[in-house]
Amino acid sequence: MPIDPRTVAPLVSVGATWLVRRQINRAYQRHTGDASPRTTDLDTPLATALLWAAIAALSSAVIDVLIQRGAAELSRRQELRAAALADA
Repeated sequence: MPIDPRTVAPLVSVGATWLVRRQINRAYQRHTGDASPRTTDLDTPLATALLWAAIAALSSAVIDVLIQRGAAELSRRQELRAAALADA
């Protein structure tokens, strides 16, 4: 019995989010010369911190949706394939 892709999707999502956040942080540092904003850094303007939080949250949400939908599609294909084999 194959593993349902929806079972491993959360782990893949966490890993992908970590990688993308790491790349976003590096891009920010290359572009500005400073480390990316931290929520506890009071020297960073509030608007900058909020914008950075929105970018981070949006990237995480997009990654999660893409991976969850991809896993659901793979699972559906596996179910259809299993049903076709059962009917044959």
